[in-house]
Amino acid sequence: MATAPVPDARELDRYGFAPGKELASPARSETEQLALARRENARSLKWRAMISDWSTFAHGAGRKKLKARVRKGIPDGLRGHVWQVASGAMVAHRAQPGRYHALLERPSPMDGAIVKDLHRTMPQHVQFQPGADGQRQLFNVCHALAVHSPEVGYNQAEAYVVATLLTYMTEEDAFWMLEHMSAACGQGALWRERMDGWMESRAKLDALVAAKLPRLHRHLADHGVTADLYAMQWFLTLYAKDFPFESTLRVWDVLLCEPPPKGAKVLFRVALAVLAAGERELLKMHDVEQLTTHIRRLPATSPALHGDALMARAFAISLKSRALFPVPAARGAGPSGASQLP
Repeated sequence: MATAPVPDARELDRYGFAPGKELASPARSETEQLALARRENARSLKWRAMISDWSTFAHGAGRKKLKARVRKGIPDGLRGHVWQVASGAMVAHRAQPGRYHALLERPSPMDGAIVKDLHRTMPQHVQFQPGADGQRQLFNVCHALAVHSPEVGYNQAEAYVVATLLTYMTEEDAFWMLEHMSAACGQGALWRERMDGWMESRAKLDALVAAKLPRLHRHLADHGVTADLYAMQWFLTLYAKDFPFESTLRVWDVLLCEPPPKGAKVLFRVALAVLAAGERELLKMHDVEQLTTHIRRLPATSPALHGDALMARAFAISLKSRALFPVPAARGAGPSGASQLP
């Protein structure tokens, strides 16, 4: 396989995407970039202090402060580490130090499908250019999960999740994060062939749209626009497609740092926020393709749905965990290992 020329770092955004390409961050002026850097530095100091006393913030008196800071966004330089600590994936990894490499030695019937998707998974990112090492790592992690969880197998959407993880951690760490997302976060039920997890999420989302946005719900239903046409990809990739990468990361901060299943509320909140932001224009449209395309393009084209603005809109929507998840999490329980120090 030919190796693509490596883009000049000066031509990339802060996450490794070429400006203006799909998933790239919105353009910022030099003044805005400096302000962002100062804010990140100030937040990093606070986060390092929290990490050094993780038990207090995960389960003790600092839980509310941790939740508030997660929702403001984890500093990018600490993001991968915090995801692993908060989710408990780091503890699972340490408990089975040779597991990942053992999985790589075993065959999987999913390998052919994984290889076919390598070139079309996040090709806009410097790490996943043709022939780049990221593609090998992407294959390895997807292969390992297919062997580890044959009932889940492999789904093309999974590759986007893995690629996102690989921009923040080693492939072995990415595998343990993926295993956590598949099992504890319930994502495996969306990826497996019968997609029963998506059917359940689709029903919940449809009920929420009917309750929160009744006029838009009727309009979409009248024109044959179902959640399958726009939200399935959002849920299966955990917003790693259609959304600017920066927005995806903010969704993941909440998903991975708030105890499951409560963290998954953010997936529904973001979908509702997108629909609410585009409601006025959508009500003027009467073609299935036009409606679907407009919804799918909203996250990337509307400044009201980028980063801080997206999360503010999402958290302004009130959702009750008991309504979404009938079996509540054990009182005071968090992700496995969440109280462990990093």
